[in-house]
Amino acid sequence: MIGLELSPAYTGPAAPDPLAAFFARGSGAHVALGPGPQAGLSIWTETGPGTAACLRLDGANSGTRLSWRETLTCALRKIYPVAAFDLSAGWSQLQSSGSGLSGSYTGNRAVSTTSLTATISVTVARAKPYDLWVCYTGRSAGGYCRVEIDGSQALVDSIGDPAGLGFKAFSTQSATDMSRRRTIRVATGLTGSHVVTLSHGGAATPGGASLMIEALALSADLSDDGILPPVWQPATAYTMGDEVQWQGTFYAARATGVSGTTPPVHLSGIGGDGALDWRADNRPSYPQFQAIDYASEREYAARLLVAGAATEIGGQTHGNEMLVARAVTLDAQPFVPVTTGTGLRLGGEIETVETTTWQRATGQPIGTCALTRRITPGAVRHDVQVTATGPDAVIDWLYLGMLPFVHWDGESAAIAVQEVAGPWGRISLAQTAGDSPANISLGASPRLGLAGRGLTGDLRYGCEAVATTALPGNLVGPITTFLRPNIEARDATGPLDWIAKAYLAADLPAGLVLRAGDVIGFSSRHILAVTPVQT
Repeated sequence: MIGLELSPAYTGPAAPDPLAAFFARGSGAHVALGPGPQAGLSIWTETGPGTAACLRLDGANSGTRLSWRETLTCALRKIYPVAAFDLSAGWSQLQSSGSGLSGSYTGNRAVSTTSLTATISVTVARAKPYDLWVCYTGRSAGGYCRVEIDGSQALVDSIGDPAGLGFKAFSTQSATDMSRRRTIRVATGLTGSHVVTLSHGGAATPGGASLMIEALALSADLSDDGILPPVWQPATAYTMGDEVQWQGTFYAARATGVSGTTPPVHLSGIGGDGALDWRADNRPSYPQFQAIDYASEREYAARLLVAGAATEIGGQTHGNEMLVARAVTLDAQPFVPVTTGTGLRLGGEIETVETTTWQRATGQPIGTCALTRRITPGAVRHDVQVTATGPDAVIDWLYLGMLPFVHWDGESAAIAVQEVAGPWGRISLAQTAGDSPANISLGASPRLGLAGRGLTGDLRYGCEAVATTALPGNLVGPITTFLRPNIEARDATGPLDWIAKAYLAADLPAGLVLRAGDVIGFSSRHILAVTPVQT
């Protein structure tokens, strides 16, 4: 007889982790780094096939650390704008008044026609396999657009014959006139170089005979050119509506002409380069972005009481940190901005290391803080260590990580984050429409997840904080989490974002005193993954 003996420590199969899916990274091999406005940084990290997140690190106050203040998701596309088109007769070129979704219906440059003989031709190419999209503007009088690749429709496999036309086409008709930035996939699995021709396929019913085309787009990742407008160049010919970028701000030419010698640096409105005027915008026409959070601290924040006087500490939002030293590296090499192409440097890991002095509102030091931020594809990690230098300070609260997010993104008019998940279950944000409830305790869990659906696909976002176990005398122990599900009592309508925020807080004894020599150590990590929706 064969006997089996179980280890005394064995308690049966481990329970499934209800949050495991939120900490599974999406596919992606690249990160990229570029300058941001006001000495900030623009960090890109791939979150899935053809998708990326753009993190804005705020550097508006050069005296304190960089702060992660916004996250945008986007579907990466290699864009062929109007400037790349060969146009037949019959097209009118248009320029809009703004590049944001809420401020423009055509993008910075588009072409329109009602001529049944009008055609567009452009050669597209990519070394890796790709799908092909047409970017257009919906019109209530929209007509049919015919698509050919290399002079035939054999490779046009994602659209059919919508009305017995005798050829493959799609309708640009929209019930709402000038519907912004519509995109339709017309072919899949292409490789190499192809000539794409768009032509007028006739009047649509319902609809009419109007076509308005903005761009062609290919599948892409961060290694591709054409995913962002090119960096501004001096003494270069531009056509009205052409888009460029400089130090994280995007600009559209206000006239046709040759650029000057000094790049535009204004952050809003209209300014010049010495020869041409440019309209500034926070985002380009393409790729299309969706905000999943808003400008607020993520790394940490604290409130300390010294002799009864309160001081809040934390980056660009709370302040009271004096920058001592900073280093920014890409793949372990010092970051040097590029001034050509997409303006991005490509790599596998970005690291920022910053030393700051935590200080009272009146300026006297309380301690020193070291923050290391590492960005790899789909992941952001912060490692923080604070050493107190005195005087004694009572810790009123200490947040080891914060997760601001948007339920309704007013610019794209779409739901972003739908649910907040934890070991205790899920909370649907829609349940708090129009209300601003008190903080909701999520219990003694250092982990949570966000689930959503937006312009770019199904979103999974995991966030957790942990105490540094290898740090003797670390004051940080248990961690609790709570949620503000609707800070300003918004509804999922209109142009205003519905903002919410979760906090991962150190569960400290009331009245705990931070004394000279005491240490605080913790880490937080954010995992982002997107499963794209094919359209």
